[in-house]
Amino acid sequence: MHAHPELSLQEYKTKEYIKSILEGNNIPYEEVLETGLIVKFNASEDNAETLLFRADIDALPIQEENEIEFVSKNTGVMHACGHDGHTAMLLGAVLEAKEYYENNKTKYNSMFVFQPAEETIGGAALMLNAYNFKKDKIKAAFALHMNPDYEEEAIVSKEKDIMASATEFKIKIEGQAAHVGLKHLGSDAINTASIFYQELLKLNTLNLSARDTNIIHIGLLSGGDALNIVAQSAKLEGTIRTYSKENFSIISKKILDIAKGLELITTTKISVDFGESYDAVYNDGEEYKLIKDVCKNKGIKYIELENTYLYGEDFSTFRKISPINYSFLGVRNEEKGYIWGLHTPKFNFDEIVLETGVKYYMGILEKYNKGG
Repeated sequence: MHAHPELSLQEYKTKEYIKSILEGNNIPYEEVLETGLIVKFNASEDNAETLLFRADIDALPIQEENEIEFVSKNTGVMHACGHDGHTAMLLGAVLEAKEYYENNKTKYNSMFVFQPAEETIGGAALMLNAYNFKKDKIKAAFALHMNPDYEEEAIVSKEKDIMASATEFKIKIEGQAAHVGLKHLGSDAINTASIFYQELLKLNTLNLSARDTNIIHIGLLSGGDALNIVAQSAKLEGTIRTYSKENFSIISKKILDIAKGLELITTTKISVDFGESYDAVYNDGEEYKLIKDVCKNKGIKYIELENTYLYGEDFSTFRKISPINYSFLGVRNEEKGYIWGLHTPKFNFDEIVLETGVKYYMGILEKYNKGG
């Protein structure tokens, strides 16, 4: 999977590979969306609730720089966030679960979700819209994510907020082109964009509590046609990260207010588009305590996460159907050189951690079914 990464909603070969493993082991599955899959095992008892386990399967538009035999064969595409590992762990858990359900009395169904498009447009929401999860009576949902900040094979988690909400936004500015010698006849879109950018930098300080952690970030700014023309158009693209819905409401309103004000003083037209939004990932208390017990019972090192991450993650969407727990799996090994961060061209990990992930998932499944 690492050698054949695919971008969001283009995970066709990845899906076919997952299907080949399932079919080779006589495991039935359901196809959801064009590139999503769901595997289910039914409990011995009737009318059972269901445990959900999820892996994201898409890659990133990054050119890999690792010198490894299984380096990405797809130019400009790489599993730089560990989704190949997430998928491999879930596949391993599926194979273990098949045997477990064949040889044990069980109280809970289990569901394994292979989800596309986590990195871009929120594949979790697409799957919830395409598949009726409520009919399966989801008891709780679980997911793991590789984390190079923590030591290899450790599970890292915390109760309540563990990751921030994430909302992408785009600002388009339309001005009036003119010859540079007749600037007064034009409306400079680049000028408007530069003022807008500066105002966004002030927004946190002037409008939100200093105790709160929020990020308003512009990662792309472009505009203009030629060096001797007043810019006809410009655009800014960025992301908002926050733990608070109230703070997001303030931020989004202020961005719209800035747009209205700048339209008046610059005579440009401005449109603001807030794209797909992920809520903050919130770990529910009962599931948080359970995964700590699982780590203890399975001999897996557990580390309490001190600070909430300002990453975004659409697993929060699954909280609409059940309580959730989202935890990290440490992959850092300085001796082996596994030190590079997520979304970087040298991110990698030792496959030994995949065994820990499978053990962790099976520990959760076993604990529920044994009534612990």
